Amino acid sequence: MRRFTLIALSATTFAALSGIAPAGSPPAATGHDAFIEGLREGKEPGTKSVSRIRTLSPVVSRFKGWFIDVTDRAKASKVGDIETADGISLASKALDSSGWQFVETENGYLVRAAGGKFRGWVIARDDRAKTRPEGPHLTVTPALRLAKRVTDNCHWKIILTERGLVLEALSGKYKGWFWDFGGGDPSHQESGREVSINVLLAEKVVAGSYFAVRPAK
Repeated sequence: MRRFTLIALSATTFAALSGIAPAGSPPAATGHDAFIEGLREGKEPGTKSVSRIRTLSPVVSRFKGWFIDVTDRAKASKVGDIETADGISLASKALDSSGWQFVETENGYLVRAAGGKFRGWVIARDDRAKTRPEGPHLTVTPALRLAKRVTDNCHWKIILTERGLVLEALSGKYKGWFWDFGGGDPSHQESGREVSINVLLAEKVVAGSYFAVRPAK
């Protein structure tokens, strides 16, 4: 038993030092269950439910009210044999590419592009992405990708908190990490709007982890 305890402690210490130890889910708001029920608006084969199209917007910083989107500069690549693209961004104005659907499955939620060039692709995680410090007390990684088909690294836990929706990775190297964005990152002009390629995963819930979810117009 003592040997097992030492091994467990060593593994925990290694995870903490490597910056990949999950920080734990935030508490759900009173309205969480009703929010989840409100997303169950349709159904497709192989799913538990599918929502209508929604937008997701940060609730803080100069990017407050911008929209999760995909830049025109997205670059195609592959993770194994899966076609992927980087470039998940924040945009100051909503276009077709700003719409997303929450697809409920047995393994968690998929966040699926509802329009634009990557319609039907889902937001995934690339375990090869490297971490970096974001200030003195936070580690982040630019690991978010779009994937043409569903993989084990596409599922999310969604939690409605008092401050907004939080999305947590459910598998892979970055299991237990949360959506975030670089609040001080630059933006550029693109398709008649400002776009910043700055959406990340963070090791714990921070101000940039909260998103407002609204029906797409």
